[in-house]
Amino acid sequence: MNELHNHTDILISKYLSGNISSEEKKELDSWLNFSPENKQLYLKSKKAWQLSQNYISIEKTEQDKTNVLREVQQQQTISFKRTRRQLLIYKIAAMLAIPLTFALSWYFLQNSGQPIPEDFFCELTAPKGHVAKCILPDGSEVWINTGSTLTYNTTSFNQQSREVQLSGEAYFEVVKNMEKPFKVVTEEANIHVTGTSFNVKAYPGSGLFETVLAEGGVEMELNNQIHEKVNLVPGEKAVFRKEKREISIEKVEAEFYTSWRNGEILFKDATLNDLVKELERIYDIRFHLKDPKLGEFRFRGMFSYNNNLIEALEKVKRTANIDYYIENKEVWLFKR
Repeated sequence: MNELHNHTDILISKYLSGNISSEEKKELDSWLNFSPENKQLYLKSKKAWQLSQNYISIEKTEQDKTNVLREVQQQQTISFKRTRRQLLIYKIAAMLAIPLTFALSWYFLQNSGQPIPEDFFCELTAPKGHVAKCILPDGSEVWINTGSTLTYNTTSFNQQSREVQLSGEAYFEVVKNMEKPFKVVTEEANIHVTGTSFNVKAYPGSGLFETVLAEGGVEMELNNQIHEKVNLVPGEKAVFRKEKREISIEKVEAEFYTSWRNGEILFKDATLNDLVKELERIYDIRFHLKDPKLGEFRFRGMFSYNNNLIEALEKVKRTANIDYYIENKEVWLFKR
């Protein structure tokens, strides 16, 4: 019964906020016509919604967002941390209270007039449910996916080479410079380029390294004893699985692997297991399948970082006829 009430509340909220789909509108109309009590409940919810608008106007909401952004910009110059080797680590995180945010483009210490330490490291992190974007000192652009971190030495970067360390997933648009090669270092493998656009996924402890080339060319080098190397052309995906100790290369549509930088995740014939992994990463919540066979269900569609978890679950429910309930920040999926 509680699940039914929760679902009805969601439909009413979507209708009042103008975000309801035509299918959901039909479901809501059917519920309203079922009994006078339902209509009365709807009217009470509508009244509460209208009263809340008197307290929080659209103008006020936009002003609050502006104030939060200004505060983030100011706070991005504060957090320093010393290590044993007297290295400085600079940390930046996208912290706005909205589902998708972009960190400011940042050029470190260029106009500060302060002496630069022997080693100065910049660490950029995208918190759960966020995408961060930065511009490196050479002008290269980087999008950092949720829960991922990019680090580089601002003192040596763009001197003789351009090297960054990645933990997680990032999309790179590298400015071409034949004299200063660009290198992405991860746990399992590294990427060498001079100027190109590509995606790298290398979450720590996963034993999996994946890179997709959108434009240009890249060289993938394994961090093993023989440093095996593979060259890719646009539209190719290279995957290294540590447990199998092998590299597989296949032709792909790069957009399906890079759309996340715009706050969208595209799935083309993915399994429910694949979908669940991404939703866990975005929403920082644990999923359980009551029947493990559900994980093999094939799925095709798009999810937006701007949508909340309930909207994502409702899409799965409509598409796959798979229901859900939530307990203690855990989602349970089962066949209806």
